[in-house]
Amino acid sequence: MGRGLKMIGFPHASAFRDRHGKVRYRFRRKGSRTIYLVGLPGSPEFAKSYADAVDGVTSRLEIGAGRTVPGTINALAVAIYASAEWHQLAPTTKNSRKGIIEAMRRDYGALGVATLKQGHVRTMRDKKRETPSAANNFLKVLRWMMTFAVDRNLRPDNPVVGIKPLRIESDGFHTWTEDEVTQFEARWPVGARERLAFDLLLYTVQRSGDVRQMGRQHIRQGRLHVVQDKTGARLSLPILERLAASLATAPADQMMFVVTAYGQPFTAKGFSNWFSAACREAGLPHCSAHGLRKSGATRLADGGCSEAEIMAWTGHQSTNEVQRYTQARNQSGLADSAVTRLNGTKGEQILANPTTRLAK
Repeated sequence: MGRGLKMIGFPHASAFRDRHGKVRYRFRRKGSRTIYLVGLPGSPEFAKSYADAVDGVTSRLEIGAGRTVPGTINALAVAIYASAEWHQLAPTTKNSRKGIIEAMRRDYGALGVATLKQGHVRTMRDKKRETPSAANNFLKVLRWMMTFAVDRNLRPDNPVVGIKPLRIESDGFHTWTEDEVTQFEARWPVGARERLAFDLLLYTVQRSGDVRQMGRQHIRQGRLHVVQDKTGARLSLPILERLAASLATAPADQMMFVVTAYGQPFTAKGFSNWFSAACREAGLPHCSAHGLRKSGATRLADGGCSEAEIMAWTGHQSTNEVQRYTQARNQSGLADSAVTRLNGTKGEQILANPTTRLAK
């Protein structure tokens, strides 16, 4: 087989004739094995086969994909996978959305995109009422898919707009308290790999997916430079004194700061499991890596930082997430202010425990 003729509009794809004279198509990218594509260019099966190849999915096309009916949820998914919008998403976002999209194809693939009503969407959401987080993630992805459909003139409006997510009674990952921070530090002193990971999480206020990839190459002119994997946000952060002390314990010949016991980079799941084990060893089974990001943001808020200053550390693109930290700070500050008014002038006084009246 020859090198093949490159295909315009399909990077890394080429057409060639096999030894039987049949024209075939393949995807070849440096560092990856060759993946043979199915269908003809311009067909839905070719679009999905190419999208899967780009995403590193090498499994064969599912049975019946060649009979995708135009205008259905199934056909919409195929179009999304072949779109520029899809290829601009971060890998982690692709993985999470693809799982939801594929489940939607399995359950509702034959439904018409143009005929989808708000009542249908509510029914779909309500079927997931036992898992409200999954229901809300479903709504988020379906809203994005319908926006794509509107942009492609597949329907005039977005039927998901106006449908409220289910209320979740949890605040999400537990935010570490200062006592829990002290407890972890007592179990894992400076010099331990667990403490280095802990300090990176707490004193950079970054996600574990970014922390596990940090290394000496990210330090320039005394600052830590981060490109967040999830959002693409570029941050330049000062290195706090306590973090600098931990970084000094990393082996000089080790490029990445935190590695496995075998000197290899952590996978996402591997890092999460390893750090959770360190928390359990410290007597903190309810604590997590992401909880430290929330704790770091809370510290910034308690220190009087503005929303813009907190966002400069966390990399959040909107104030919605950050407002939760500042609101907690504002509530605490207002409560202290109320005590000052009740006591007259001194904010440090503590009210007695009166039976019938306030103490003077």
